[in-house]
Amino acid sequence: MFDVHVGKQILIAKDGARCHFGLTKGKDIDVHVNLSLKFVCEFNGGTSDANMATPPPLTYSLSLFLIFSLHRCVFGKYIEGTLRTYENWAFLTRFCFLSEDGKFEFEIEYPLEYAVESLLLYYDSPDQWPAVYKSGKNCTEMLKPLKVENFQFVNLTSLDDLSGCQVVREQNDQAYYRCKEMRSFRSARERWWFIAIANCESQKGLFLDYKIKMTNGLPGDFWHEHFSADEFYILRVDIIFFALNVLLCFFAFLEAVELKARQLLHVTYKLFVTSLILQCVGVLFLVLAYARYGVDGVGWPGIKLTGELLESCSEIIFVLMLLLVAKGYTITRGRLRQGSSVKLTLFMCAYCLAYATLFIYQQQNFDPGEVLYLYESPPGYGIVSLRLIAWVSFGYSVFFTLKHYPEKNSFYLSLLVFFTLWFVAGPMVILLAAYVIPDWIREKTVNAVELSVTFLGHMVFLILTRPSAANDNFPYHVRTTQIGIMENSYNGTIGNNHLDAFGHHPYAPSAPLADETSQTVPNQTPGPPQPYRRTPAEIFTVATSAEMTRMGRLPPLKPAGKNDNSFPHHAPGEPRQLLQE
Repeated sequence: MFDVHVGKQILIAKDGARCHFGLTKGKDIDVHVNLSLKFVCEFNGGTSDANMATPPPLTYSLSLFLIFSLHRCVFGKYIEGTLRTYENWAFLTRFCFLSEDGKFEFEIEYPLEYAVESLLLYYDSPDQWPAVYKSGKNCTEMLKPLKVENFQFVNLTSLDDLSGCQVVREQNDQAYYRCKEMRSFRSARERWWFIAIANCESQKGLFLDYKIKMTNGLPGDFWHEHFSADEFYILRVDIIFFALNVLLCFFAFLEAVELKARQLLHVTYKLFVTSLILQCVGVLFLVLAYARYGVDGVGWPGIKLTGELLESCSEIIFVLMLLLVAKGYTITRGRLRQGSSVKLTLFMCAYCLAYATLFIYQQQNFDPGEVLYLYESPPGYGIVSLRLIAWVSFGYSVFFTLKHYPEKNSFYLSLLVFFTLWFVAGPMVILLAAYVIPDWIREKTVNAVELSVTFLGHMVFLILTRPSAANDNFPYHVRTTQIGIMENSYNGTIGNNHLDAFGHHPYAPSAPLADETSQTVPNQTPGPPQPYRRTPAEIFTVATSAEMTRMGRLPPLKPAGKNDNSFPHHAPGEPRQLLQE
């Protein structure tokens, strides 16, 4: 039997061979491994099984343990496993119970020679679990906070009527205790309860098989039964935000179709749509994982982890898009300077590495004996720092873009004000979750706030870039075809646009009348001279060099008027007389 218990101890057993490890908290643990391997892993309260017919080498077994630990089961109602250790005190699991509605059922078996083992129930008051866990106290001292009158101490013996234990003998005349009982919890509020096992008098340590079921509702209550109290409403909130993200995707696709028809579907908008899709799919995966968890109390841990990864990828791409837009990419320039490109690439690599490290750290190093927020770790604090650096870079870039293109202030000032709040909101939520929000409501509160912040960020950018007549903030005025021509031209220039600096247009105009009444063209019919009219070549056409030479002899145009609102509400080349608004 290959049994892995994550908590105070980690244990592996092998027939006929013994190994010695120092794996947790500086304490040595003896390990056994059976010839027929079966994994029964308890990670944050769930189980994971896999069978192997051939015993791999020991080093390969440890590698498999690391791989399996990357797919932890979600923290929840049902755990089972085998614990064997030379320690006299060991942590099993934790759960956030409701007052009176919380139910704790256990089934424990252990040999009589290890008697008497005791089941310990600590709660989250400062003088209880925090006072004993990782405190360096011995076994006897760790029992002192428990109160027998509160049924926090259960002796697993047939002499204790409340333990539900009886002596059972097998055919080989080996005797062991089998204990099966249920407890309910009554307290002033929701509390975290921590389950441990101990036998301070034992010279052999601890050895037991256990099955533990923890619930917070009546059987069949989909929304409450299997969920820890701190997870209540997470599924409902995820469903709501999934629906909202689907609506955002729908409107973003409509805008993308419009922009593509007008040759204004730039890379930055494509990045925005990609981020939005990843967020939508990530939330969908979380909905599926929590829905399955509501049915069986185990869920789909791999699907849940995938959803969290997709949400992280969505944030990374969205931050990249914001930094590119702040630098004016596809809005005031067609390419970044080499130095800016290198810096941005290195920064985004660091951002991706920080997130990858965070997830690996969470899977490998988070102690289930502590109620920790995802970002309460060195990689988490690194992400907070990078987010603040991204905010400073964002503001710095917007400042210099506006300095060179003041006519874009309508778009960039709106962008700067809102996304300054967006960048700061992430670190603020992390700090509040780590140091202010109580543990028993933290997960559901942070989940709702994080989804809200992400949704608002996508929605505001969608509004700012909508190609609508009422949108004075619309940022794009150079078409994608023009950028392609500039990239292939000899000097990166077409008309008054250059790859490194587009022409100055606050809002791309549509064939304005030039107020150059002094410039006339010859009359072909009797009457007063007619003002000279023409369409700016750099906006609507890609002219050949010969055409540009001929146009060079025509009178120059004044800068486009800021009050023109007709562009980009028509496709390129449509007759002007059909577009009067």
